[in-house]
Amino acid sequence: MKLEDVKQLLNENGYAYETKIVPSSLNFYGGKGFCPKTETGPFWLLTIPNPNHDKNIEIVFSDASDNPDFYDLEFGGFWYEMFGYRDEHLPRDLLDEIQRIVTGKANVIFATDAKTGKWFADQIYFNLPETDMNDMDDYKRTLSRINAPKSLWRKLIGRTDVYEIFNWFSYQKIIK
Repeated sequence: MKLEDVKQLLNENGYAYETKIVPSSLNFYGGKGFCPKTETGPFWLLTIPNPNHDKNIEIVFSDASDNPDFYDLEFGGFWYEMFGYRDEHLPRDLLDEIQRIVTGKANVIFATDAKTGKWFADQIYFNLPETDMNDMDDYKRTLSRINAPKSLWRKLIGRTDVYEIFNWFSYQKIIK
């Protein structure tokens, strides 16, 4: 899929979006806590803004040419890793994922080291009881572990973690 195809798909389905060229992948991903090793150059970014908090849907394209190829879908830093999808499946799957996000059925936990700001974990949990994509029991167990008091070992090593827990409608930050 190309940039213009994604724009058309979003327009046909009533999604408002913004586009811009990101000048540096190193700065863009470094600001999100990732440590890219190489600069890939400028690229198009299409953003569906979230009216509830700053965790937006971002659609990344391969470069900054006039009509670049789709590269990946992100929600608040969580990468869907949709690169490599075959074009005949991508429009439907992309639209399905966006729909899951904006209906609050995609729940993300994004973790970084508080001292360095570097990413160390993320996970998405789907609340789709009518399908086999219902991870809410795992989600609740993970939240329970995050909310539990720090173990003696974690206190001794002195690392502080930042957990961002969100879906389209809610956002929570836990520092521990």
